[in-house]
Amino acid sequence: MILRFVSKEGQFRLTAQPDSTFPELLAQIAEKLPKSVDLQSVTVSNRPQGGDARKISELKGVSFKQVGLT
Repeated sequence: MILRFVSKEGQFRLTAQPDSTFPELLAQIAEKLPKSVDLQSVTVSNRPQGGDARKISELKGVSFKQVGLT
């Protein structure tokens, strides 16, 4: 599956498997962001504006399939 990310630096996409967990993508996300970004502050949301945002670091063991992403 292809996941789309939006940041202050722009948009980017990453490829992931449904069984992958959110924290497993942190290394790939870090490659797309400036070195000064604190990876512990990175959040994901179900909507770009005003969605249910959660820190990726808090989603250990949670796969994309578990949250309904396919």
